[in-house]
Amino acid sequence: MNNYTAAIGSFIRYDMIVFNTLEYTMKKDKYDVEAYKARKEIIRNEIEQNTPLHACLQNSGEAGEKLTQKINEMLDVVYGDESTILKLSQDGSELHVDYSQCVTVFEHVLPIHEELRKIIEAHMIGAKKEEKMDEPSYDSLILKNEYFYRGMVNMLLLDQFDHLFAEYNKARNEAKGAITPQSNFIQNDISRVVNLFHFVRNNAVARSAEYYEVIDPLFALIEMTGGRRDLPQGKNFGTMFTEVKKLTREHANKWELEWKPAYDEFNRHFQEEVTKMQQNNKQA
Repeated sequence: MNNYTAAIGSFIRYDMIVFNTLEYTMKKDKYDVEAYKARKEIIRNEIEQNTPLHACLQNSGEAGEKLTQKINEMLDVVYGDESTILKLSQDGSELHVDYSQCVTVFEHVLPIHEELRKIIEAHMIGAKKEEKMDEPSYDSLILKNEYFYRGMVNMLLLDQFDHLFAEYNKARNEAKGAITPQSNFIQNDISRVVNLFHFVRNNAVARSAEYYEVIDPLFALIEMTGGRRDLPQGKNFGTMFTEVKKLTREHANKWELEWKPAYDEFNRHFQEEVTKMQQNNKQA
């Protein structure tokens, strides 16, 4: 592993740490406090200390400034001491997550991932052009990560979409069909989630028929909820959400099983190579 591919590896790992912030869009009985602290520290340190990412952002002009700003905004809104989304208990032993704000978490994490993906892609092209690509497994890992990411994000967004759609219909039913401030508030969150679905699809590199086995039914369901497409004969929204969620979850789980061993092997190899490079630098 040379300096070029070591930098790419560090970008891949950083992207995964940012991605893991989506844990806070899931309802759980308990969240790991130490994992929360570690993510917060690594996300901040990588853009402030002498790291490949810091150097990349510093040398990327306006684009680098914008991404740095996005990362700092996520640190402030999601991980900051004044955050209303994540809050440590007074004794620091528990992490409280305000699940009602999970759409905000998506809105901060997903754009950062897409910018990091572009950085990784650009450096991969540069490494190959300059004949410095000495890690041939990166291509396969990045492709597996693309499917894993799209699968997991669509699955998590669909869970949130299902929840909000049910809450919206409940609010309208309780108001005997009338539009109320509460239903308007929920409708706004639904619109934000639909925008995120489109953002994820529009930025996808995945193009396979298997990928569209998820995307086509998912966007058909979105059109049904918006009144732009009729429900299939004999089916209701409950049935449609159940079917599409099952399909999305099956694909997400499959893609995770393909990605995880590749990422674990990459992580092990990367750490070994970085340790060797550090030892060589000390001896030089």
